[in-house]
Amino acid sequence: MPVEFITQHKKPISPTERKFSFLFRLAEDAFKVPVFRCKHCGECILSSTGFTCSQRCPKRLRNGPCGGTGENGTCEVYPDRKCIWYLIHKRSKLTRRLSMLYSIKKIHNWQLEGTSAWLNVFLRRIDPPAFFPPKKKATDTDDT
Repeated sequence: MPVEFITQHKKPISPTERKFSFLFRLAEDAFKVPVFRCKHCGECILSSTGFTCSQRCPKRLRNGPCGGTGENGTCEVYPDRKCIWYLIHKRSKLTRRLSMLYSIKKIHNWQLEGTSAWLNVFLRRIDPPAFFPPKKKATDTDDT
């Protein structure tokens, strides 16, 4: 496994940074929670998951659905709900961002849980959001 996909143990977040992060999170919560149902993972990947929070998955999967997704797109853990990755795929297709699902996301850094994703971007703990999907090559096609 390439090194860049492994959570690197960096210095822990200081209490001062956590307090500062709380202020940033207040601003994020005003928008991200009602619109995207954000779960405060601290490493937001909304821009690459069709603007659907992947952390709504009960298994907190960041790179696609588990093996238990039903044929009709139902969740293995909560059969009365659609799999969040079913919804992510549907919304990515609708917003023409399907190609962004093919990139592998880093595993979750649990030290960032509950912190502000934007503060983590500014402090370069996480990659910034990708506002535009990569340009398609002539040979690329999305499945329908």
